[in-house]
Amino acid sequence: MSYANPNRKNVDVIILGSGIAGLVLAAELNLKGLKVALSCKGQLLESNTSFAQGGIAAVTGVNQADSVEAHLKDTLLAGAGLTDESIARTIITDAKSAISRLEELGVYFDRADGALELAREGGHCQARVLHRKDTSGFAISQALIAHLRSCDRIQIYENMFAHELIMQDNTCTGVRFLLEEQLVELRASHVVLATGGLGQAFSRTTNPSIATGDGIAMAYRAGARLADMEFVQFHPTALSLPSTPAFLISEAVRGAGAHLIDSEGARFVQRFHADGELATRDVVSRAIFSVMTERNEPSVFLDLRPIGAKGILHEFPNIVQTCRNWGIDPLVRPIPVSPAAHYFMGGVWTDDRGLTSIPGLYAVGECASTGLHGANRLASNSLLEGAVMARRLAQVISGSVISLNVRRTPVQAAGFKAPVARESLDRFRQLMWQHAGLIRQGASLAEFIDSSLSETLHQVPLVQAEIEAANIRLLGHLIAQAASNRQESRGAHWRSDYPACDDKNYKRRHMMARSGNAWLELPLPAPLLRAEAMAFAK
Repeated sequence: MSYANPNRKNVDVIILGSGIAGLVLAAELNLKGLKVALSCKGQLLESNTSFAQGGIAAVTGVNQADSVEAHLKDTLLAGAGLTDESIARTIITDAKSAISRLEELGVYFDRADGALELAREGGHCQARVLHRKDTSGFAISQALIAHLRSCDRIQIYENMFAHELIMQDNTCTGVRFLLEEQLVELRASHVVLATGGLGQAFSRTTNPSIATGDGIAMAYRAGARLADMEFVQFHPTALSLPSTPAFLISEAVRGAGAHLIDSEGARFVQRFHADGELATRDVVSRAIFSVMTERNEPSVFLDLRPIGAKGILHEFPNIVQTCRNWGIDPLVRPIPVSPAAHYFMGGVWTDDRGLTSIPGLYAVGECASTGLHGANRLASNSLLEGAVMARRLAQVISGSVISLNVRRTPVQAAGFKAPVARESLDRFRQLMWQHAGLIRQGASLAEFIDSSLSETLHQVPLVQAEIEAANIRLLGHLIAQAASNRQESRGAHWRSDYPACDDKNYKRRHMMARSGNAWLELPLPAPLLRAEAMAFAK
């Protein structure tokens, strides 16, 4: 179906987004007897979750050599000093029960001899990643969507674009949508952002076209606090061919034994880190960038052949087929790869239950910044965070009885800006890659910030593509501003003019809001988590 009848009423919670966080939350609230309106701007399967290849990192007891403490240690190391240890411990400890719940909801993970089959990825000291071949996220999404479609209490609204949050007395009371050239208002006491990331802010990204940061931009405009906006993770290995998408080549192939080589066939990552191809993503991405720069070449190469043909075909059939579609047979020759924007560690600031700084507004998944990922996400921790935080948030908002009021009004075009030319947005995304991408520098950031200051915070045309463009421009400006403010290199944030990590001045989280910016120490004080009690540090 394209969308549900928007005149249906009497739901309890509005969820925006159909990735793992939104889908699991809907399932949990349905189980608790609540009625849910689940909305997405495209089809349910269009999400970053569906594009995820690797899987979910979780300590399940299958690997006897693994432990919660080991997983926590890997997460803290990857986070480069900015991971909130308390939140990370909570999420990692809850992983086993979250996996069990996913299986109850119909998700199937690969097994070997009846036991869960585990893969090892970069930054992990043990094999702990549950997967379904190399299309893990797609399989998870399919299973969860099938479950939700059987739930009578869940109203599904596809192709309905969230335009802005409705605010009353500094409280979020609903959402305004665009649907068939009309405005639709949905009202509820609980509004949950599960809208995913913002990879489309960059000209080269592994993210689908829907990843325009809409939920984060809406929250900022409504007055919510954002955190860690400077930390964008660039995946080291995306297909690099002229006029082709930056198709993700999963980190799992390196965990299985694939090698990164230069144009002469020599391995090189060990020059930059002792862990070689299994170093964290920031290290491998910069190693690739350095070799590309040294040799003045557009890519390096990922050689899957050390895995063996049988293993490649068994574990990575989607990667093989997609590469063959673009004229590269991984069984015969290495794949040209280079980094691409992949995952956003920043987002709407939340506590360990998904509460934001605005009453009535919650955030889960990639659009939220809980503190789990710190300065650099550990591979496959994102799907885990989405599943665990969705279940925790369900506990917070379950039991409430709320009514949802729907009002349809014609689009009013008067008073809005003229559409932004597509060429202008493409140029902006190229400038983001150039100035706020993998390698950053102060003067370059300042030049970009000055050129992007004209971005409006309020009035944008009531056309989906133009709202998305405005969201990209707003968030791109905030990313650049945060990157300029952090005058050090840490995790995924690399400043060529400040190449050292500066714990004395910057072992702090960077907060941004329309009311001002601030640096806050870890762990964040609990009273700041409510808007009426929150005051930025001076």
